Amino acid sequence: MDNFWVKLSRPFTVLAPLAGATDSAFRQICRSYQADVVVSEMASVAALAHNPEKTLKMLAFQASERPYVVQLFGSDPQQFSLAARLISQEIKPDGLDINFGCPVAKIIKQGAGAALGADLSKSRTIIEAVINNTNYPVSIKLRALNQGIRASQFVANLIDLPIAAVAVHGRSLSAGFSGPADPLAIADCRPYVSGCLIANGGIIDLSSAQTMLRASLADGLMIGRGALSRPWLFQEIAENRQINLTWPNLTDLMIRHAHLVIDNKGEAGLIELRKFLTWYVKGWPQAANLRQKLVTITSLAELEKIIANVSV
Repeated sequence: MDNFWVKLSRPFTVLAPLAGATDSAFRQICRSYQADVVVSEMASVAALAHNPEKTLKMLAFQASERPYVVQLFGSDPQQFSLAARLISQEIKPDGLDINFGCPVAKIIKQGAGAALGADLSKSRTIIEAVINNTNYPVSIKLRALNQGIRASQFVANLIDLPIAAVAVHGRSLSAGFSGPADPLAIADCRPYVSGCLIANGGIIDLSSAQTMLRASLADGLMIGRGALSRPWLFQEIAENRQINLTWPNLTDLMIRHAHLVIDNKGEAGLIELRKFLTWYVKGWPQAANLRQKLVTITSLAELEKIIANVSV
């Protein structure tokens, strides 16, 4: 096993898995801004077991994205075994990750995500199933508190397993994505994690990143929603300085992102890009008017025209 995690300089940054957001284009954008590791959108092991073509296409990536990790979710150990083998053979990423913390209702109803994270025995069985069916390093992602189970309890139950990295979202399941993240709940996991410990949750700028890193005792930071409108946050952390993009910088980002989407999905993919464009212009003059226009684009020419007509 080539464990890339041990080769990363500390502290490192990781783009969190976000459904509908962390596709290949956005992963490439984040890598260009010095994210050290990027993670795929969540991939269903059930889909990989029964009808894998669409999911395998979603997980395709470019060499520039490495180190690239595929995150799996589900509830069936046999499906996890099959998915681990399939991803290892067909996608050949740098690592596999298992989701034990997703709070989305439709995921929990499947017995996956946070529902799986509340079952210590089954969680361990699934981790073993993945480890035994791949030569890539295996990592996990969980919540600070999940139905009465603390993250430290969860990882203590796995202390003998060769888990390469543990990412802990510092909020409880009931908190979802709101409220403060608790770095001390992450720090409590440190004695039970022999691999990398990664802090996640509430990291929206350089100050919150520095605070989380100090208090959590983590080796690195995982950033999700905080990077959606500001992917250069990774560069701010890497260079320990605040970055204020100029309007030309921002328009360059929007055009680069559009080209990457078109390369991967054709111009039809620009419909998915619209949400990123509205996030990017947040806080700029004329942002409300800009958003109304950006949510209608269907071509690169339309995007370029909208940008060209903005004066800031």
